[in-house]
Amino acid sequence: MHYKLRIHAAGSYPELDIDEATYCEIYDARDILSAAMAVEEKYELLLNNYLELEKESLNVTTDNMLYRSKDYSGFFDIRLAFNQRVVNLLTSTRLYVDQIQQHIKVCLPNDLEAAITVRQYFSTEYDQQFEYRFMEALRNYVQHRGLSVHSTLHNSRWTSSENDGLMEFGTKLFSHKSEFESNRTFKRSVLAEMPDKVELIGAARKYVESINNCHIQIREMISSSVENARSIISDTISKYSTANNGKALGLAAQKYEESEPIDTLIETVPLLLDWDDVRLKLVSKNQKLTNLSKRYVTSNCL
Repeated sequence: MHYKLRIHAAGSYPELDIDEATYCEIYDARDILSAAMAVEEKYELLLNNYLELEKESLNVTTDNMLYRSKDYSGFFDIRLAFNQRVVNLLTSTRLYVDQIQQHIKVCLPNDLEAAITVRQYFSTEYDQQFEYRFMEALRNYVQHRGLSVHSTLHNSRWTSSENDGLMEFGTKLFSHKSEFESNRTFKRSVLAEMPDKVELIGAARKYVESINNCHIQIREMISSSVENARSIISDTISKYSTANNGKALGLAAQKYEESEPIDTLIETVPLLLDWDDVRLKLVSKNQKLTNLSKRYVTSNCL
């Protein structure tokens, strides 16, 4: 076997020989960056589904501000839309939690305890937050038995009895304890600590805040390995670029098997960082969500 850096395209370009150790280092670096990208991508999917739930609530509230009267069909459509948003959030969160341990193993191949550490992050949030425990039990329930949103409340109130008072509108959605009591699949320990109703928007905020706490710790945990992997790719691109008049578009590390009449190409590792730049943008965009559970959106001019 022998290894080269070359432009993987038709034409005449410089070829730089590299040794097996360098090729393996490049190969592993690409895998680490791919895994780190998957971590951020799945977290972004989770956040987008949470955001859609919040937006659905705002849309319904605005609609209710204008059209107060609804028939049964209208209320059914509202509840169905909310159920869809909650299911999407729960599903994407499960996807994130289930798959992240495998990505961490790739990012930290020499840390045999990495997956255990990540599980502990989630376990700590589970132990500390009722909303986390409830949403996890709810996910299992909607996956196997029923829907999550059992009722909605559309209310309004004056912010003040004075002339400058404003009519404030809001929407809440609830899961009812009574709906779970007859179902043996809903986790009994969570049911025992559950109030008669759980308001789902507030629970979702707490849940996402807990997931964010885990995500920030995971990101910090793998940061050194990921930064090193990016440096390996970046330095390799720079090295080849110097030998090719500053050009490295289409660069790849390639593995060849000696054969006649020409060597056989066995494997190609593309060398580019444009896609990893997207990961960096996600890291910059999705920072720590401090006190998400205490935030809310209002259309009132502050």
